[in-house]
Amino acid sequence: MSLLANIDHLAAANGIEAVNVVTTAGSREARGSQSWHELLSGSIHLFQMTAESSIRLVVGSHTVVVQRENEETVAVVLPTGHAIAKSLRRMIRRMAKKDRGPLRPQPPAAPQPVVQHHSPPVPAPAHGPGPGPAPAAPEVNQPTPPDPTRMGGLPGNYNF
Repeated sequence: MSLLANIDHLAAANGIEAVNVVTTAGSREARGSQSWHELLSGSIHLFQMTAESSIRLVVGSHTVVVQRENEETVAVVLPTGHAIAKSLRRMIRRMAKKDRGPLRPQPPAAPQPVVQHHSPPVPAPAHGPGPGPAPAAPEVNQPTPPDPTRMGGLPGNYNF
């Protein structure tokens, strides 16, 4: 049971751009965007200087999460504010406990038929000689203006 065995599962998660896993025995694996691997290695080195169980680093528009689980340390980079950030630490803990087996590639999605929606033709209005009734204006949803009596008066009118 190890993060090293599940590194492909971590790297395949939506939002994860790169992953590095280092064991105390010295094994090192990396997945994802090659441009992040040197920074992730440096983040792991910085993490090893602390006594924390995990750290977060913000680098531009990305966040690096470094976490220790048992005898392994993992560093993950993701866009700052991505939805996976809420569950990333829990996902790493679970991946460290149970070997998920080899990652199965996703089958290519079957092509969806293209459906085109056409609106029926609109008949031209019949105009006879002379002025007739004006065509009805299309109904437009206009926002209702605020009622100043319900807002405590107008600005500058203090109600104590």
